Amino acid sequence: MRQLINDFAQWLNKKSYTPPRVEYYSHIPGMEKWAPVQPTSRFIPSWYKNLPVQATEDTEQIKAHKEGQSNHRAIPHGIHPDFNTWGHTIKTCPGMQDILTLGYTVPFWSNSIISTTLDGKQILTHSATTGSATNIGDAEDSNGDHTTIQTLEPDSVEVKAFLMGLGYTEEDVGDWRRFHKRVDVSASWKTHPESQYSTMIDELPEDWCKALLKLETKWRISTPKGWSMLLVDPTFQFNDCIQAVPGVLNTDYWHESNMFFFVKKRGVQFAMEFGQPLITHIPIQRKKLPLEIRQATASDLERDKEAFYLMTSQWKGSKAYRLAMKTLGFKQEGGKCPYKHK
Repeated sequence: MRQLINDFAQWLNKKSYTPPRVEYYSHIPGMEKWAPVQPTSRFIPSWYKNLPVQATEDTEQIKAHKEGQSNHRAIPHGIHPDFNTWGHTIKTCPGMQDILTLGYTVPFWSNSIISTTLDGKQILTHSATTGSATNIGDAEDSNGDHTTIQTLEPDSVEVKAFLMGLGYTEEDVGDWRRFHKRVDVSASWKTHPESQYSTMIDELPEDWCKALLKLETKWRISTPKGWSMLLVDPTFQFNDCIQAVPGVLNTDYWHESNMFFFVKKRGVQFAMEFGQPLITHIPIQRKKLPLEIRQATASDLERDKEAFYLMTSQWKGSKAYRLAMKTLGFKQEGGKCPYKHK
């Protein structure tokens, strides 16, 4: 009877348990519909999507090696031949798969044009929610590239066709247009003076601007007690104009999260487009782990040998790495994904 009561208590505890979660909320109506924060997996860069699993140019070299006609050292695979992964690209690397799907990414909710001076000391911004073109300055002043840039035009036929192609109705398209024409949706940009980070300026790449760009957030972030957010540049997006400044924010009690950017070009003008990934947030637990530096023990060697044999016998892309969690006695923790996939 005691065991039965204990089992019932455990079942009840599981039923009443609410897993910790990350919450994003905005003071601006419509943000949650038209510019929601999304899992980073929704922003997989196109170069990774287009990358083949097998490097086809290595096919002949791989075939020759298998037939004993080639030295494996000449094959550019970077992995011991016993793993039988000749010619595999980084698309099969579990570390790449995990970092490209880790955390949550904030897309841009507005449209802006950024202009930088030739000396990199000033950054000029022009935000538009209704679509506009700009051509700041002329060839005689301190601005460099004066290319006219057209921002998104919500009332255009092209935008309507695009949204309806995604399954939105005429009414939805109207809501989207009204959303973009509101003043409170427009991006609020500021810059920080050099005096706040004067000793860092000389360490920046020569072509980067000296001023830091600040974007005031439309989102608030709430995490469980003891959890913070690691703020990083969107992984492997290779934006050639801006780069998010990394940081950590204790979002369990401080919910506002403004964004700061390095601007990587002087004397240019570029567009910040609606939907562009701005910054990635990775939840981290605010807990310090003790550090130990030691020599490997017999137990370490035995465990590592077991892991190696598992990899050697099972490795096909990331298969063995995923199997290792179960095979080596580890369990995945965490609740179900809160996002419903369409």
